[in-house]
Amino acid sequence: MLKRAVTLVLTAAMALVFAGCNTDTTEATASIYTTATESLMSLNEDGKKAVSKYMELLKSNKAAIQSVEKVFDTATCGIYDINSDGIPEIYFFAAPDASAYSATFYVYSYDKVKDGVVKQIEIPNIMYLSGGGCEYAVFTSPVALLISRSSGTSDTVTETIVYDMYFIKNGSYKLTQSHDTGTEMMVNKYYVNGNAADQVTYDERVTVHIDQATMVLAHNIQVKSEEEASPLLSKPMAKIMNYENMLSYLIKIS
Repeated sequence: MLKRAVTLVLTAAMALVFAGCNTDTTEATASIYTTATESLMSLNEDGKKAVSKYMELLKSNKAAIQSVEKVFDTATCGIYDINSDGIPEIYFFAAPDASAYSATFYVYSYDKVKDGVVKQIEIPNIMYLSGGGCEYAVFTSPVALLISRSSGTSDTVTETIVYDMYFIKNGSYKLTQSHDTGTEMMVNKYYVNGNAADQVTYDERVTVHIDQATMVLAHNIQVKSEEEASPLLSKPMAKIMNYENMLSYLIKIS
């Protein structure tokens, strides 16, 4: 179980398992979810062009996406206007090779000038089968897209990567936990943008992003025990689907 030092990132994310049935806990979060859903049902011309291109993109990655669904028994595809420009982005998990021992997370946007899709983000090994697997949460704020993941068993690395609304990486927060065999204690080390930091600084930086979170796009966190209350518990959850359902949904809104 992850120690208290990571609770502000992944313990918060652990609460997300309840978020899918808790999207209307406040008027504000209910409004955000309703707006996000309805906006996809009334796409403008550029939005419809984007959806058409996303259908082609999904079809070209069908085998890789469905491999992840089969091996990891999970939904894989989502669509959401991450940067609030009126044109939704599509995101999905796909296997890098036929073995499907791991999954890569992708975010694509639509380029109006080129009338084509652009790969904005690629996070390899966001899920994998060996070495204790990997827990992750992907969520947005009004000014950022964040991807938080934790990997390992006795030795753990928790990393939160921050992207701006142009999908440019502009921040990262990392916690490493290693087992000291001499003292039988866990040794925690904190990093902010690649530089060593103390726990207070690390916690403060991560807390700001969690407080500002507006939509959870995807996660695979399982609650292991009772934990402190998390602001993410009341955040809305975007719909994530398997390949076939996403394809049908894109046809419906195109």
